Amino acid sequence: MINGKNRSYLIGIVALYLLYISYELFQGREETNTTMTPTARILFIVFFILAAAGLLVYAVRVWKRSGEEEQKSPQDDNNNLK
Repeated sequence: MINGKNRSYLIGIVALYLLYISYELFQGREETNTTMTPTARILFIVFFILAAAGLLVYAVRVWKRSGEEEQKSPQDDNNNLK
C-alpha cells in the first residue's frame, strides 16, 4: 500500500536521474578532451534512456498495483493484537 507507492516514487526518481545523466552526456557530445569515444557516448546515452523508460513503466505499474491494493478491504489478520 504505502510501501508500494513509496517504492514507485523512488523508482521514478532513479529513472529521472538516468534521464538527467543521458542529457548531460548528450550536451557534452562535442567535448574533445575526454577519454570516452563518441561511439561509447552514444551507446551509453541510448542505454540510459532505455533503462529510464523501463524503470518509468515499472514505477507506473507498481503505483497502479498499490492503488488497487488500497481499495481492497483489509482482511482480518490473526496475528494482530486484540
